[in-house]
Amino acid sequence: MPKNIQFLTIVLTILFFANILYAAPLKTLSLDFKRELTENDKTEHIAGTLHYDVKASRVVVEITEPLKQIMIAKGNILEIYYPEQKQAFRFISEGQIPLPLIETIIQSTQAEYGLTALGYTLDKHDVIDEVLYTYWAPPEKAKDKLGAVILGIHKDRLISAEVKNPSGYIVARTLYENHSEIGVNYIPMKVTSSTYGEKSEVLQHEKIVYNNPQVNAETPNPILNFTIPESVEVRVSRW
Repeated sequence: MPKNIQFLTIVLTILFFANILYAAPLKTLSLDFKRELTENDKTEHIAGTLHYDVKASRVVVEITEPLKQIMIAKGNILEIYYPEQKQAFRFISEGQIPLPLIETIIQSTQAEYGLTALGYTLDKHDVIDEVLYTYWAPPEKAKDKLGAVILGIHKDRLISAEVKNPSGYIVARTLYENHSEIGVNYIPMKVTSSTYGEKSEVLQHEKIVYNNPQVNAETPNPILNFTIPESVEVRVSRW
């Protein structure tokens, strides 16, 4: 995926998460997930549970398959701990680290996809078979790097998103399905997305299925406060 599209995705993620938090009185959110990622003719499967602590702005992901690991993301730091191997890694980024495995959920919570905050403007809209399509133009200063974004909305649910490059070719497409009402938002329990190359070939395909959403549990899962044991040496890398 081109770097400018990756940058757009990361920034959108941060904005969307902020929007869902203020739109609904969320304190904690937990979801089980299964993720299938296909790239270079290879497919990998990941399963586990993700947890989000609103006040601490902290995401903890418990991965159970294909091997056990715990990921902790907060601010510009991502930590990965392998409990069976007693190995730990800390990655420190110059900027905000994308919140792992939950980005696609957040992208569905705003009708405007957070685009106005990024300088995008609504160019036009259309209605086809009861689906509202909105077409967003990138900011003038970024038109040489970013293309249009097209959103599909049905009954207040974001059901599709397309990202184009400056030449007008689709470089990413995401579909949102099986929405579940959580707070004041409709969260998709199934998300499929693809990224495309210069010849419209699929570079990467991803499917994530979520289930068992838990919101504001009276007794929050103790994993939300997990920290790497002091006895484990942590290898530090900077991005």
